[in-house]
Amino acid sequence: MLNRSKLIAFAFAVLPWMAMSSAHADAPSFEVFAKGNSLAFSSHDATPLNTGLTLSAGQAFSITATGLWNGGACGDIDANGTGCFGTEGTTGINYYSLIGRIGSAPTYDNQWFKIGTSYSGVAATSGTLFLAYLDSDSFNNSGSVVATVTSVPEPASALLLGLGLVPLLLRRRQSAS
Repeated sequence: MLNRSKLIAFAFAVLPWMAMSSAHADAPSFEVFAKGNSLAFSSHDATPLNTGLTLSAGQAFSITATGLWNGGACGDIDANGTGCFGTEGTTGINYYSLIGRIGSAPTYDNQWFKIGTSYSGVAATSGTLFLAYLDSDSFNNSGSVVATVTSVPEPASALLLGLGLVPLLLRRRQSAS
């Protein structure tokens, strides 16, 4: 029979685990368009995609992308971009690549990072995740890629899980005495 302290200890152990499990199960996908979501640093005629996902500094995350897009000069290519048109001067990333930025706005600067078809890393800063197609303009762009984002819960969630196990261990130790 479960008494009150066992029930409380069980709740402290299970609820954080459930929260962490749901964070892994929720892997939202976003369609990023070469025309509409281009960084378009020269023409400013498109807008990077605001995913609405907030990442915290130090939080691990990964992104995978599938699909083909076209910047007009090099044919259909995947999210890794291509060297056929060279690299963009400020970011140093191949044109036609899927890129990301974490911050409060999708400003044109060197804070963008290459995602390509697969990226895993840790957020260097806290903020919203933006996704974009790297090009100088968007008038002749076509196609899209689907980017799936998986984030690992913040360390605080893991800490809660560990703290939830403490009452269970203490209770077990008392029972053994």
